[in-house]
Amino acid sequence: MNTFSVTAKPRFIIYYNSDASALLDVTQADYTHVILSFLGADIDKDNTIVLLPPKKMADQWDTVKALKARGVKVLISFGGGLAKSKDYKQFVGREDQLATEIAAFIRTKNLDGVDLDFEASDMLHKVRKAGVADGKSFLIKLTKALRRELPRPVFSISHAPQSPYLNPEWHEGPYLDVLEASGEAIDWITVQYYNNPGQDGPVDTKVVGLKKDAYRTSYRGLVAKDGALAWPSEKIVIGKPVYKADAFSGHISPEDIIKLIIHPLSAEYGDVFGGIAGWQFSTHTEDHRDWNSEIGKALFQTRTIPANN
Repeated sequence: MNTFSVTAKPRFIIYYNSDASALLDVTQADYTHVILSFLGADIDKDNTIVLLPPKKMADQWDTVKALKARGVKVLISFGGGLAKSKDYKQFVGREDQLATEIAAFIRTKNLDGVDLDFEASDMLHKVRKAGVADGKSFLIKLTKALRRELPRPVFSISHAPQSPYLNPEWHEGPYLDVLEASGEAIDWITVQYYNNPGQDGPVDTKVVGLKKDAYRTSYRGLVAKDGALAWPSEKIVIGKPVYKADAFSGHISPEDIIKLIIHPLSAEYGDVFGGIAGWQFSTHTEDHRDWNSEIGKALFQTRTIPANN
C-alpha cells in the first residue's frame, strides 16, 4: 500500500435561516455553499403560482454578489419544516409549472441552485390518510422538472431528507424510492441527523456507522454497496445543528463534529467525503463561531490518504 497527499475540498454548507446575524458575515468564513431558507409558494386568486421569498432577504440580496465573488455557491431551499401537506397538495399535478417559477426566481436572483427540504411526513407514509397527496410522486416529478429547467453544470439541485425517511423500517423508507427514481438529477443529499430522537445518535453508530454492519441510515450504511441505497459517498452531506438551540435533538459540539465525524470519514473516504452542513448560521454563540472558523479548517486541511497500488 502506498500513500499520496491530496488537498480535498468537500462541501462545507451552512443554512441561512435566522437573521440574527447578517448574511454578509458569512463572507468571513470558509463555507463552500450557503443555502437561503426558505422559499415558499402559494396559488393566487387567478390560479397562478406565486413564490414567497424569505422576508429576511428583502434588503440582503446584494450580499449574494459578495458571496459569489468569493467563490461561494448560493442556493435557496424550497419548503422547510413549516410547509405542510396541505401547502404542497395545491401543486400536485402542477410540478412543471412550479419548477418553471422556481427556476425563473433562481435566475433572477443569480443563485446557483435549489435545495428541496421536504418535511411533510404524512405525504410519505406507506398508507396515507384520505386527502393526503403522494409525496414521493410529487418529489420525483418536481426534481426531474427542476433539472430540465436548471441544467448542469451551471446549477445544483440538492435534497435534505430526514434520516428516518431513508430507513426501510419507517414506512418502507420512502425516500429510497425518490432517490432511485430521480437520483441522476440530484447533486447531493444533506441527511438531517437532527430533530429525530433515536436516529440522531450515538454518532459513531447512527451517523458515521463505524461498526462492521453499519446502521442503515448512517453515512457508511447509505454508501454500502449491499445497503438499501448504495448512494455515492461524494453525494452525501451530513447535516447537524450548529448550536443546541438550533434543534431539539442531535446537537454535538464543534469539537465532536471534527473528532467523531470529520476525522473518521475523511480518513476512510478522502476526497470523496461529501461534507458537512450546519443548521444554522449565526455569530452569536461560541458554537456558531467555532463552526464558522474551525470546522472548515478540519475539512480542508491537506491529509495523507491510503491508496492501493
